[in-house]
Amino acid sequence: MFFLILPPTSAPNGIFFQMILWTLRHTKPYNPKDVCYGRSDFDVAPSFTEEYPPAVQVLRENCRAQRIYSSPLQRCRKLAEKVAEAIKLPVQYTDALYELNFGTWENVRLDAVPKEEMRAWKADLRGYRFPEGESFHDIDVRVNQFIRQLLDEENSSGTESEILFVTHAGVIASIEHSICGVPDSDFIEGAFPYAMVTRFKIHLENGNPRGTFRTLYGGITQNSLAEIIQKL
Repeated sequence: MFFLILPPTSAPNGIFFQMILWTLRHTKPYNPKDVCYGRSDFDVAPSFTEEYPPAVQVLRENCRAQRIYSSPLQRCRKLAEKVAEAIKLPVQYTDALYELNFGTWENVRLDAVPKEEMRAWKADLRGYRFPEGESFHDIDVRVNQFIRQLLDEENSSGTESEILFVTHAGVIASIEHSICGVPDSDFIEGAFPYAMVTRFKIHLENGNPRGTFRTLYGGITQNSLAEIIQKL
């Protein structure tokens, strides 16, 4: 389905475009040691075959994407291949959709992270840059740049589109916070279940992506960040 909206920002010939963006988070990764993982390339869990079909069915029934973009990490790649089979589209892989790089925290249990680093992160959950890694604000930059590029392509071509991202919780959180205006203070309450399907409506406003969202499939229930931190 396509949408036509009036200002914020004009495209060629005075037309205003809105992109429909779908996001699909990967299914459970194989993580038997329960370590912190972001850029680490974990495979899918053995439960993959039970976890992906409901999400794929939601997309088959509701999504009219013309393009699929995926993180190159195999927990997304394998899911993207299943979606591609279902909706008959090729997958394009992009580094823009990588998960957060947790740096020295990668492959370390959270209860083994140095206490001073954990305290610094708790004090600034989205702004803290992990040692030798990224902050969640760094994800905002690369994800915003990629979405702005897609919107610019829409405006240049004079067409509106639906696009699907198969990606990670950090990327989805970035879109909700930096584009849809969810306050950083709400980050701790966020929960991004595995295989969750979200539908965003995004437009350019003063050169920046802005939008709204709703969840169409709640995925596989997991604890919020607040519940995880409470145990540390």
